[in-house]
Parts: sequence; C-alpha cells; structure tokens
Amino acid sequence: MSTSTNTTQNAAEAPHLRPNPETASILIFGASGDLTARKLLPALFDLWNDGYLSDEAPIIGVARREKSDESFRAEIYEAVNGSVRNGAVTPEQWERFARRLFYRQLDIASAEHYPQFHADLNAIEDQQGTGRNRIVYMATSPDLFLPAVEHMGFGNMIPDRDASHWLRVVFEKPFGHDLASAQELSGNLRRLLREDQIYRIDHYLGKETVQNILLFRFGNSIFEPLLNRNHVDHVQITVAESQGLERGRGGYYDNSGALRDVLQNHVLQLLCLIAMEPPALFHARDLHDEKLKVLKALSGGNKGDITKWVVPGQYSAGVVDGHPAVSYLSEERIPADSRTETYVAMKVQVDNWRWAGVPFYLRTGKRLPSRVSEIAIQFKLPPLNLFNTVECDGDICALVGAQPNQLVFRIQPSESIKLSFSTKRPGMQYQIHPVTMDFNYKTFTEALPEAYERLLLDVLRGDSTLFMRSDELEAAWQFVTPILDFWQKAKTMPEPYRCGTWGPRAADELLHNDGRNWRSPGQKPAS
Repeated sequence: MSTSTNTTQNAAEAPHLRPNPETASILIFGASGDLTARKLLPALFDLWNDGYLSDEAPIIGVARREKSDESFRAEIYEAVNGSVRNGAVTPEQWERFARRLFYRQLDIASAEHYPQFHADLNAIEDQQGTGRNRIVYMATSPDLFLPAVEHMGFGNMIPDRDASHWLRVVFEKPFGHDLASAQELSGNLRRLLREDQIYRIDHYLGKETVQNILLFRFGNSIFEPLLNRNHVDHVQITVAESQGLERGRGGYYDNSGALRDVLQNHVLQLLCLIAMEPPALFHARDLHDEKLKVLKALSGGNKGDITKWVVPGQYSAGVVDGHPAVSYLSEERIPADSRTETYVAMKVQVDNWRWAGVPFYLRTGKRLPSRVSEIAIQFKLPPLNLFNTVECDGDICALVGAQPNQLVFRIQPSESIKLSFSTKRPGMQYQIHPVTMDFNYKTFTEALPEAYERLLLDVLRGDSTLFMRSDELEAAWQFVTPILDFWQKAKTMPEPYRCGTWGPRAADELLHNDGRNWRSPGQKPAS
C-alpha cells in the first residue's frame, strides 16, 4: 500500500496548510527530571523546527537545584541532539533555539518564593517581547500538584476568567491512586483552576495510530457499520512491555502496579476510542461525552466474582530478548514479600446496545516477550463453512480451521492498520487462502511526530480533545477501585509468570474458558 502525501510540498502549494506559530511561555516544573530531557525538550524543539512554535516563546525550566541559564542550555543540548525527529541538531538551529531557554531555581513546595519567581518570569517575557500567556507543565511527583497550584495562586500567577491572558496547567499521571484520591485532587484543583485550565495528559492519546482510530472509524463508511454485536466476536487490547524496572522506578512502581500504572489510563482510553458512539461534532466536549458513556457502561465479564474475570500476575526470573532477567522480587527497592502485580488481564463488557454480549479482553504487563501495543477486533465467522482453508509454509501446505477476519490497530512499534480476510487460492479447487491488507505509516515520506509534540501543540492551541476530563478520570477509577480494594482485602498474591512469556496460565484460561485464545502480537491471528 502506498501514498504520495508530502506535507512540505502540500504546504508550499496551499498556504492555509502552513503552520501558524504559537506563542506562549512554557514553564516546566521539575525540569531536572528525566521526562524533560527525554521527551519534553526534544518535542518542543521539533515543534519549533517545524514552524509550530514561535521564535519568541520562552521555555523556562523550573526546579530546586541551583543552575544557570548556560548550564541548563548545555544539558538540554546533550539531551536534544540526536533525540529529535530529524537526528542531529545543526549549530545554527541550536543557536536560534537556545535563545529562548532559561532556568529559574524554585522550591516548588515553598509559597514564599513564588512572588519573586513571578517577577522573574515577567522580566523574561518582557525581554522576549511576549505576552503573559503561559503553560505550566507539572513534570513533578504527584504530591506537588496541589501545592504548586496553590502557590501559583499565592504568587498571583492564576489569571481571572475575564483576563486578557491565559494559564493552562498540564498534569502527568498518576492523577490519584484510587477513586477517592482522584476526586479529592480534582475537587481541590477546581477551587483554584477552571476545568478548561486543567490538562490531564495521557501520552498514548498523542500517538498517531490512536488518533487514526477516530478517523478510521468515523471517516470511512464501510467499517463503522460492522463494529457492533452483530458482526464482532470479541476485541483484544494489549499493552505489553519487555522492560522491567529500569531507571530506579522500583519505589514508585511497587506502590502503583500494572492496574494503576497502565490499565486504568492507557488501556481504558483505547477501549473508549474503539467502543464509543460517533460524536455529533468532532469537538472536545462531544468526544469526552461519548467516552464517558463507554466508561459508565463498563462492567466485569463475570458479575460479582472478581476472581473470575481479573487475573493479576508477577514476573519471575526468565529470559527476555536472549538476556537473563531477574524476578520482580529481586529488583532494586522491591520488598521481598511484595504483592504488587506487574501484569493484569481481564474480561470486560460494555453494556450498551452496540456491544451487548461482546467480550473485551484487556491485558498489560512488564517483562513480556516484546514491546507492543495493539487493538485487535475479531469478527464472527460466516454462518456456514463452505470452503476449505489452506495455509502454506514454503512448499508444505495443510488444511486448517476457518480463519476469522481481523482488524488490527498496531499502536507501537511499527504503527499500522491491518485487515485480514479470505480469498480464493489459485488453482482448480475452491480453497480459501488468508491474506492481509496492510497500511503502514512507513509509506509516508515524513517522520511521525512524537506523542508529546502533538499534545503540547494541543495545549498551546487550547484543544483538550486528547486529554482526560475529570468525569472521565473518575469513571475510570470507579471501575478499577473495587478491584484494588478486593485485592487489598483478600491479600491476593499475583500468579507468577516467567520473564519472556505472555503472562500467567490463568490469563490463558480466561480466554480458553470462552473457547478463544490470546493473539501473539505481530503473528498471524489465533482462531
């Protein structure tokens, strides 16, 4: 499958397609952390290099460590050079980009420092010739979210609704650790900020294939009518990681686990996008409303008994990518008796007219065979099997069972959309041969933007479409919290699974009990 799309050429031929540079001060609280160097600054550089960020927009790193503008710029150069979309940064590019990089020391937890910090910020903006529009990116630990916003209010940094300038605050996950804490945090923030000033980021929603789910569903008339209980047998959503607890994340992860860290946010958001009804308009509010309806209709695949539809797992020693991997309990900063799950699988249902009776199988985990995220929609088999199905491996062919059609959205890596269907095998007999229609983003000439690029640009534009609204967040926690409470009360011990495998045996049985199998991502569909 090929495409001749070329963004640069099209923009030159059609001036209305050219980027409109956005201007605002971008403050990164917690700028000494890994997220700033690995993701945020490379994303901002690419936005600027592509013409989406003006030359005047200042980027101010904010953290407790003492640091000069020059040392901050040197650190950022080391992080950005080689990490941006087009590879190395030229000296000319860096000279222009570095002019807007500043650093200000601030104890984020100390209110008395904010008035002077605000005065310093005003001075930078006057120097750059910009206004007072600001983005504050909270790349900090969650316990600083509320104090930082409270202290911004103390420092007179939060504008009134009728002010001529605006403030938008971006919060990284986790946003709460259960329903009560999420509601408390949202309630406290709403005392200080309006909902349109709050951007709860989920970087998965910035991935190109995730956004393409909406366009694929609602921009094509041939597929959307098939996505319902009449045609779909089941849906599988997989978010798998091959890594363990690199970069010293053991302390954080052991207090989180796979259910809080990935399923409550990334996986449920993917489920919403594939299950939601078409919105009346492609506006943020309409999309959020439809996703909220899905979350409210979500239920366990076996009413009442959580153990029948949720499987927690924890990795034991094994081999990943040919390298030995230690068990979770042997990882740094993990207690020897930890009951934290590194894997979770579940069978859920969306109890509405479209999806009634269609199971959704969800799974996520660490130390699995490969890093891969995908949504696989498996359609029902024809009511009669009139033909034989033949599969060949080289010159050796064999009759196999009928193969269902599948529609697969590969989110990472090698972003793609695949549709499997049956065709007649060449020859004198009526035999079916399974084939795949494959769209891969590599067919485009331009490199894909990173998720953080898209999301940061949306914040600059005030577009909250790809961010979570507070009622969405609470509905997701409302579904997940009873599971967490049950595990805590029952002192549930996750089932072990070896590193480099696809999870515990009970996860396989979850599907076997329904006469189904998990897909092996990247391989041919399982029947």
